[in-house]
Amino acid sequence: MTRPLFSGAFADTYETRIDRLVPGYRLAHELTLARLSVLLPEQATVLVAGAGTGTEILIQAGHRPGWRFVAVEPSPDMLAILKARVAEAGLGDRVEIVEGVVEDADAGLRADACIAHLVSHFIKGDADKLAFLRAIAARLAPGASLLHLDYLPERGTFDPAYRAWALLAGQTDSEAATMEKRIRGSWDAAEAARLAGLLRTAGFGEPQPFFRALDYHGLASRRS
Repeated sequence: MTRPLFSGAFADTYETRIDRLVPGYRLAHELTLARLSVLLPEQATVLVAGAGTGTEILIQAGHRPGWRFVAVEPSPDMLAILKARVAEAGLGDRVEIVEGVVEDADAGLRADACIAHLVSHFIKGDADKLAFLRAIAARLAPGASLLHLDYLPERGTFDPAYRAWALLAGQTDSEAATMEKRIRGSWDAAEAARLAGLLRTAGFGEPQPFFRALDYHGLASRRS
């Protein structure tokens, strides 16, 4: 599977830039916590695929002291930041860290839920996207939910309102142009119907929305 690596300065500045790159980024995390709070018991294990610098874990763990986490991240530089943030928050005994992709996590894991935010549009091609989703499904308990935040442009086109929002969020003209060029040229963003088909093939039910901002969709998909 293609493994996008965020390294160097990109990793170091990720947390300071992400709010200007993804509309509703913080709200999406809050609603993820709200949805999982309804779905999960007080004691639960959450797989985090593409854990990045650990924002999902810090938000979830801070509000749910009985939850444990398996954090999977392929980028060593992002992982170093994640480890430092986990240690600073005193969460080392609740977070298992796996350097690599989901397939590198324990095959015997049966997590109660998975968070996979801002991952699938970086994975090239349906075969690798499906492998990613199947690896998650194999590590979830039956009936467990996958909560994922994905860029799903309608009709596969870039919405000019996204660029307008980026400028309002504080990006310069040059930064917004670079963002648009990267999305158009480097991402493999699926339309909603295409992703739903991949989820079904991987063993998940129909995705249910819990968040949307422009073409970013927060979806909850239950493992069969």
